[in-house]
Amino acid sequence: MAGTVAWVPTGGTIEAVADDRLDLVSYGESGRRTTPAEILAGLPELARAARVRPVPWADPGRAQLPPSHAWTFRDLASLARLVRDAAAASDGVVVTCGTNGLEETAYFLDLVLDGSVPVVVTGAMRPSSALAPDGPANLLAAVRVAAHPAARECGVLVVLDDGILPAREAAKSATYHRGAFRAPGYGPLGYVDADGEVVLRRRPALVAARPRFDLDALPGPPPRVDVVTSYLGADGALVDAAVSAGARGVVHAGLGAGHPTPAEWESLKAAAGAGVLVCQSTRVGSGRVVPHGPIRAGGFVACGDLSPWKARLLLALALARGDGAGAVQALFDAS
Repeated sequence: MAGTVAWVPTGGTIEAVADDRLDLVSYGESGRRTTPAEILAGLPELARAARVRPVPWADPGRAQLPPSHAWTFRDLASLARLVRDAAAASDGVVVTCGTNGLEETAYFLDLVLDGSVPVVVTGAMRPSSALAPDGPANLLAAVRVAAHPAARECGVLVVLDDGILPAREAAKSATYHRGAFRAPGYGPLGYVDADGEVVLRRRPALVAARPRFDLDALPGPPPRVDVVTSYLGADGALVDAAVSAGARGVVHAGLGAGHPTPAEWESLKAAAGAGVLVCQSTRVGSGRVVPHGPIRAGGFVACGDLSPWKARLLLALALARGDGAGAVQALFDAS
């Protein structure tokens, strides 16, 4: 048995209890949850992988934590500090959360933790009351990975359906399927095999060079950064609205390889001229946005192959630190 793994349960489908074992959709309406203690009691196999130490995440200002799709930067920062403290006294950390916000949660943790102790984020696509729940197997696999020496210095990992994914590349690709999480364009780092063995076939590239932010050193909370998604016929109204709402950064999820419509282009240029940092991403699920002519002409930042939602997190933290356009572009190039 390998060491101690801290487990930070934050709710989500993995804890949900429906009124019907075939209810895989409306289980959140029951209002019932299975507790972390009940999950541990029902999964004695965890003890074969590690000593699992539950670490509750509580907010004194709220009686109940919100679901992951309602989390804000404040919640993410609070969770990150808790995980950082738990890692200091453990050989690994597992965070369970709702899959709606899982990919952004994992990437935020990857940006603000030093990576010296394995941190694994997991969840479930089916509630604990389902006929065939996936939560227990996902939790066991996550603990196995968090306790494994090969997971050190890999950054934050996402483990669901036995696949091991880097936080930067993990994306939810289906609304209900158990195998919803993928790493588009790259594939998994490895998997947890049928005999419980953790098989890592590759390690994330450039982990040491990727952006890292010290939450305690930031001079203030991250500023507003909005994501605007393009479509045929889109005008610049949403870009203008983001600027009017006080956004200091806009991530534009453009068509194809990162192209705004003509009307959006005019609004994005005006935003950049007003001091808003514009980052050009794509609504396509994989592939790079390179600094082509219009991006350079507009003074925009090219997001590479980082998804718009993750680009928003990176940009907000960079702006909170006081980084300018050149430094932000360097961050995207290194990420």
